[in-house]
Amino acid sequence: MAQQHKGTRRQPTDVDKLVGANVKRLRRARKVTQAQLGQDIGLSFKQVRKYESGENRISASALFHISRALNHPVEAFYDGLELIERTEPDQDEEARMLAGFFNAIEAPYQRRAFFQMVQEISESKLYA
Repeated sequence: MAQQHKGTRRQPTDVDKLVGANVKRLRRARKVTQAQLGQDIGLSFKQVRKYESGENRISASALFHISRALNHPVEAFYDGLELIERTEPDQDEEARMLAGFFNAIEAPYQRRAFFQMVQEISESKLYA
C-alpha cells in the first residue's frame, strides 16, 4: 500500500464523486438544503457542496453522520457503483456520464428500470 506524505492531498476518485452525487440526490429527495444538512452534521453548507460536487472526499465518519441525518443506510450512497466498476479505462468518460444520468433519477422504479435496461443491453449478444 502506498503511503501518503504529510501535506499531500489525494484527489477524489470516481467512487468519491459517485458517493457525493448520491448524497445530493438523497438530500434533495428528503427536501433538505445543504445548509440544513451541514447544520445537522456540524459542517458548513460549503463543505456539503464540496462533498456533493466531488471536489472533496467524504470521510467514513462524515458519511456515517450524513446517513443518519438523511435517514438512509450507508450502502445507499454507493448506488451505481457497479456501473463504475465495469468500465474499461478508455470508457471512463462515458461511464461517468452514465453514472451521472443514473444518479439524476430520483424515482426508485425508474432507477431499477434504467439499470435493468443497461444490464440487458450489456448481456446481449447483439453488438452494433
